[in-house]
Formats: sequence, C-alpha cells, structure tokens
Amino acid sequence: MKFLPALFFAFFCLQIPSFAQTEAPKTEEPPKAWTIAGTFGLDLTGTFLKNPRLGAGDNRIGFGGLIGLSANLKKEKYFWNNNGALQLALQRIGPNLKDDGSTNPFQKSLDILRLGSRYGYSIVGDKIFAAIDGTAESQILPTYVGNVVTGVDSNLLSEFLAPARFAIAPGIDYKPTKNLSFFLSPASFNLIYVGNDDLARLPNEPLGNEAGKNNRFQLGYSLKAEYVDKYFKDRVAVSSKVAWFADYKENLNGNVLWRNTFDIQIFKGLALGLFGDVFYDHFTLVQVERVPEGTSPKDIRPYLGLKPSYTGGFMLKYNMIF
Repeated sequence: MKFLPALFFAFFCLQIPSFAQTEAPKTEEPPKAWTIAGTFGLDLTGTFLKNPRLGAGDNRIGFGGLIGLSANLKKEKYFWNNNGALQLALQRIGPNLKDDGSTNPFQKSLDILRLGSRYGYSIVGDKIFAAIDGTAESQILPTYVGNVVTGVDSNLLSEFLAPARFAIAPGIDYKPTKNLSFFLSPASFNLIYVGNDDLARLPNEPLGNEAGKNNRFQLGYSLKAEYVDKYFKDRVAVSSKVAWFADYKENLNGNVLWRNTFDIQIFKGLALGLFGDVFYDHFTLVQVERVPEGTSPKDIRPYLGLKPSYTGGFMLKYNMIF
C-alpha cells in the first residue's frame, strides 16, 4: 500500500493547473444537419385451447408490427425529408392442421409498405419553398383467395409490386408554422403498376390498371397537408396527413389518403400508438364482402366495390433518435 501516498500526490499536482484557471465558457454543439429517427411497434396475441367448452372459442395466434424510419436534412436554404414505413400483421384462427390434414394457413391482418421523399428550396424566407415530392406504395407478401398468404398460383389476388403506386409532383410547399405545412402541385404524375401479367388481366381491373395494360398513367394536380405537434409536456404526439390527387383526363376523379397517428408516452421512448387511415381511389376496387374460400379470382367481382377503405389499430411503439 506504499504507492497510495505517491498516487494521491500526483493526482493533487495534476489538479493545481485547473484550480488556477478560470472555467472556460461552454460552447454549444452545432445542430446536426441530418436527423435520423426510428419507430418500432409490436403486435402480438395468442390463445391456446384444448378440449374447449362449447362456445369457448378456438386457438388463435397473431403477430406483426410497425417499422418506421426517417432521415431529414435541414439547411439554411433548403430541406430534404425522407421517410419509410412498413405495417405487417398475420393471424391464424383454429388449429395448425385442418380436419382433412391440410395446413391451416396464416391470414393477413395488415400489409402496407410506404416510402416518401420531399426536397424543398427556399424562395421566400423559411415559409415558402419550391419543392418536389415523391411517394411509392406497395405490399410485401402475396395474397390469395381467403386473404391467406400461401396458396396456388391460380388463387393469387395480389403480391409485391402488383399493385404498386408511384407519384412524383413538383410544386410549392408552404410552411406557415413549424407544425403545419401545405403542398400544392399543378402537374402531378401518378403511376399504378401491376407487375404480374395474370393479375393485370383480371376482369374489371380491380387493381387499378387500365384494361389490356399493366399500368395506368395519370396527370393531374395534388394537394397535401400535414400537421404534427406534441402536447402535455411532449407526452402526447399527434400527426395528421392528408393527400389528394385529381386526374385531369378523368374529370378530376382520383384518390385521397388521410393518415392519423396518436401516441401516448408510457416511459421514455415507449408509447402506446393508435393509428387510423382512410383511403379511396376511383380506379381501385375494394372488398365490400368477404370472398368465400374456393372462389376463382376471375369470379370475385360481385364481392368488390368502389368504396373507401378504412384501417385502424393500436400497438406498443418504441421511438428513438440515432
């Protein structure tokens, strides 16, 4: 233990210069040019029953979640915002094997992939920007008759890039406040693409393509509005985004997407998230009745209609900034 006095003396000598100096003023770190953030949500449910009482229910397993990423660049004269989100959920009700020995497949609860990007350059202070906006949307897993994710090719209803939606729109981005923005484009280009030839030939073009084609090109105008804010000492986060497109060639018929999220913070980074979307496209049919198992994709028209599609749910989410 003889080294302790020497160690103490050396430590004391090292501190003398700091005592003699005045404390230097702290300099604030410059803000980061890029802000990168992620959101991860989990949806997990399960019920196991063996020899259930009459009316007690059946086995059920469900899992899925949400992955969202954003990367935003902010400079004095311009900005570049990028985001992507995947919502995916599956469920199976009943035993793994059916009475005939076949496998009981998983059904889809949710399957949406969305990507977005917007670049803006200031033309009037920090309020008005010349901007260009781009979006893409599709799904990840295939869908077969019965809303299941496995099956034979003859029962396929949709798959990745069948359909897919792409849009690019140059316009003006107006930001009256830091929480509110409006985007207007008088010349928006939309593309509905069906990458599977057999699906593109389905009667009545339920996926939105033109008859005899794998796509539908559209030129029109688009209007987008976005509101994002936090309340109650940042414990409640609200986001509402609406996008409207009108096709010049089709008497201004087009599509609208209204997305809303409401997050309540439980602990730091962990929140209960609620979401609700409304989507309508004048050229895309939706299921208004459940398609019975065994129905041919060519015979599904009586179960489809031209109506809004509603999506909603809740899950636990973890938010982080990288």
